[in-house]
Amino acid sequence: MTLDLVLVCPGCRTRTPERLDVKTLERSGDLLVCECGRQYPIVDEVPIVFADPAEYLRGEITTIVERDLSPAVAALLVAAGPDDAPYPRLLEHLSIYLDAQWGDRAEPRAEGPGFALEAVIARLAALPHVGAAVELGCSVGRILAELATRAEHVVGVDLQFGALRRARRLLDGERIAFGRRITGRHYAAAEIQAGDRTVPAARRQIVCGDALDPPLIPALYDRVVALNVIDSIARPRQLLAVLDGLCAPGGELILTSPFAWQSAVMHEHERFGGADPAADLAVILTTGDGLGARYQIEDAAELPWTLRRDARSALSYRTHYLRARKT
Repeated sequence: MTLDLVLVCPGCRTRTPERLDVKTLERSGDLLVCECGRQYPIVDEVPIVFADPAEYLRGEITTIVERDLSPAVAALLVAAGPDDAPYPRLLEHLSIYLDAQWGDRAEPRAEGPGFALEAVIARLAALPHVGAAVELGCSVGRILAELATRAEHVVGVDLQFGALRRARRLLDGERIAFGRRITGRHYAAAEIQAGDRTVPAARRQIVCGDALDPPLIPALYDRVVALNVIDSIARPRQLLAVLDGLCAPGGELILTSPFAWQSAVMHEHERFGGADPAADLAVILTTGDGLGARYQIEDAAELPWTLRRDARSALSYRTHYLRARKT
């Protein structure tokens, strides 16, 4: 499976009640090009593929053109604030998710909560081998690395380019330095190396794109994963339809969510399930409500999920894990 077989042009994709028409993208230097004339940039070997790339680039250009500065220099640059400027927000995001996903391979280890994926990884390790797996919301790439131990080819999609740049480097086997947040805009240096969780470029693709409109060929993936994305996206029901569309016949969905709904993220009418969204999610999948198929629930559990914010605070969740087979 090669790049031109994986990524499609979202700008000229058309859908009718009878069919979905897509055009695959071809690489030309540092661009992906479509026969329709649209072009998409590749930065640091990460394609940026959106239906409207200009709109994305206007809001995220800081994370795209930022350099991999030493933690000491990066901390100095953000010391004067404000907290909500793009670069301080990026450093905070990286501090949280690099420790959450790779904290077991970080030096030094974080004090207090760090690595958050132990329970999920244990479940993934017990799954059978498949041909292709995709993760929407892959962030800094640890679950992609784990999926690659049980799949021939993996694809990861995320909106946060700064996270994907680190994911690419880690999966390539590079040792990366990052700033671990101590408090406020104060950071201490730490390093991570993936070790035995590297994934050769020939077996994986990382793409910066929209999880609600991913530039991927539908019905191609035997394992479709979205961890803690349902409550972090504007339209969770649309996300479920996208996941269903990517899932091959007989394939499986793997979802987790603490269902920590926030009005700043989605409208009230987008939430589902009332006081028990986990039960409603199972109903949506088993009945195929709004989906193209029905699913059989094969595993469900409540798992811990803790995100270290800084040396004095962490967010602790009970996230619902669900694995379902497409029937």
